[in-house]
Amino acid sequence: MLIETPYKLGDTVTIKLSSGEELVGRLESENDDAYSIKTPLTLVMAQQGLGMQPYLFTAEADQKITFAKRHVTVITKTGKQFADAYQQQTSGLVTHK
Repeated sequence: MLIETPYKLGDTVTIKLSSGEELVGRLESENDDAYSIKTPLTLVMAQQGLGMQPYLFTAEADQKITFAKRHVTVITKTGKQFADAYQQQTSGLVTHK
């Protein structure tokens, strides 16, 4: 039987925290107790629809943030539309269909 993992290191992942916040970021590392996410962004409603903003405004924008697994209720690979938007916002690269 082939077992496919839902995400891997380097993927853009979506995390739902026990506080209710939803984050999008690049998975840098994972151990038994924590996930390390590079440049996590939160989802916000804007006039043009759903947007993304920094998770921590006072931290360096491009750093890795560690989240304790006990505070994460869900982690999964981010859908293509939001992964592309995350890529564009964090790197300036635009992906074409």
